[in-house]
Amino acid sequence: MKNLVIASEYRKLRLLHILFTAEQNYTKKELAGLLHCSIKTLDSDIKSLQEIFDPAIAYVHEDEYYVLFDVGEQINFSYLYAMTVSNSYMYLISKDIFAGKRQNLMDWAEENFSSLPTMYRRVRQIDTYLAESRLVLETTPLDIKGSEIRLRFYYFQIYSRSYPYTKWPFPEIPYAQVNAFIKTIESCFGIYFSLSARINYAIAIAVCLERVKQGYRYSMSEADLHSWNSIAEAQREFHPVDYSILGEIVGFSLPKHECYINVLMCFWTKFSYVDEGQADVRVKYSKSVNPHKHELAQALVELLGKYHIHNTTHILAETVDFLTRFLFIDKMNNLPEIPYTNVAPDKHELSQQIRAVLNTFESDRNHRYIRSNKAMMIHYLTDFYNIVIQQEQQYRILHVKIVSENGYFWEEYLRTELRKRYSEEQIIICDELHSHEHMQHIDLIISDFPFYEETGITADTLVWNMPPVKKDFEQLDVFLNRKNESFTE
Repeated sequence: MKNLVIASEYRKLRLLHILFTAEQNYTKKELAGLLHCSIKTLDSDIKSLQEIFDPAIAYVHEDEYYVLFDVGEQINFSYLYAMTVSNSYMYLISKDIFAGKRQNLMDWAEENFSSLPTMYRRVRQIDTYLAESRLVLETTPLDIKGSEIRLRFYYFQIYSRSYPYTKWPFPEIPYAQVNAFIKTIESCFGIYFSLSARINYAIAIAVCLERVKQGYRYSMSEADLHSWNSIAEAQREFHPVDYSILGEIVGFSLPKHECYINVLMCFWTKFSYVDEGQADVRVKYSKSVNPHKHELAQALVELLGKYHIHNTTHILAETVDFLTRFLFIDKMNNLPEIPYTNVAPDKHELSQQIRAVLNTFESDRNHRYIRSNKAMMIHYLTDFYNIVIQQEQQYRILHVKIVSENGYFWEEYLRTELRKRYSEEQIIICDELHSHEHMQHIDLIISDFPFYEETGITADTLVWNMPPVKKDFEQLDVFLNRKNESFTE
């Protein structure tokens, strides 16, 4: 599968996705209908997929009636997608250009066992795709031209979407050191990256550092520096970002603007706030320093008003962070996503509401990025807000943490007693009391010992006997009723 940006190869990805997520077996005729192609074309796609994947990883085959799909252990669709990207002409050419190779098209085709007519067709298709990102593919020698920040985002896309198949693709930039830098950012801004988001952010940083080592520099405009202030103001005192780690990696101190851009690239991926207070700080400074983005974010979050969402400040902060992605890039051309085959009616309605808000703002000169990114923005925000709406029902269930002076076995005993008396639709039993990674949702702590000295705990507390008596359960029933009444008012 040598090119992701043409219809035939995208169709193969869709075929993989359908087979991977199917809850039933499909005949060839049914699959051809879903893919809008002939059975002959489907046969060709199946053969092509068999050539790409080792049967131990993924194997598309047929029995007497159906097209079947076998997948190896620890293999998900993201891995297959990454493997597909890694075998595309776009990835192979981009990787060589990024590494500093300067070959003409004929030499590259010969080295990669490709005919010139095939190469010319692929190059035209890749160039068309790059043009949507305001980039140009040159062939004498092979090179990609464009503004520095757009080039960095493009290479970030190429390398992040080919991971984990390629594993860590920067041998001269140790992941451990990049991760050490990311940890200082987490401490500074009160945020947390999941493992997968951390890898993506590390790839973005590695791309930047490689470009710096190759002699390329990025300079921020006055407007960019002004926007940086809204982010810099949210830094926590006594937890500075340690830019010297990046200097140690490249062998010299980075210029100020390069330091800033390595922080700002965190918005190219996703992160969580460790507490509501830090999200509130982010919203506060974005409102004063970048009021235009704050106004749009506020209008979008107001769409959730009828759902009575409890943590709107956090959602507003994450919406502001999403819009910050467009701080330097007016067109973010992501590699193709696989669309959902069925969209729930309520999700479609939400999508239309988001579109209406964006339509209102797109003519404003401060939001010029909306027009060229609208489809991607609608897709992202619809998914994000839809998850928020679904999770609100989960939030309304009482989240309880058990703590016993006598330790684990008594805590486990009390968990068992609670499960006997209350369903999972009434009570969710939590594991952690404190989380240093993200906001922890605990409504009530049940303990056989009071927490007078723990001033940082904001959850309500019930002090029980151990083992519990009838009066203890009556107290919990009262608390449950009070919580349920608060949502019906």
